[in-house]
Amino acid sequence: MGKSCIGCGKAMGGLLGAYGVKILYGEVCLTCNKKLNTIQGYQYLTPNQIRDVISGRVQKHEIKAPSQFVHPSDAPSSKQLSPAEEIRKYKELLDDGIISQDEFDTVKRRLLSS
Repeated sequence: MGKSCIGCGKAMGGLLGAYGVKILYGEVCLTCNKKLNTIQGYQYLTPNQIRDVISGRVQKHEIKAPSQFVHPSDAPSSKQLSPAEEIRKYKELLDDGIISQDEFDTVKRRLLSS
């Protein structure tokens, strides 16, 4: 079961799949990325917004990416999380497909080295 582009649904990776670009909510093929990359903050568009632009239902100038995106590690919290709790939080993001294995490994190394 391979990944597919969240914009057009094209198969990603593998022998016959398209090359892609990772964004916050998943991956988009290079064709979809070319259609999106003129939108400021396109990395933070939801899959539905991406599909609307790719399908032509919505014009690029009508799409507004969030101006104040807050990464989970930058979000204010009432208490400081331990490294183990933060790793669990990022593991959930990995399991939900929001971040890649490489991103998870990078965060885990950073948290364990501090």
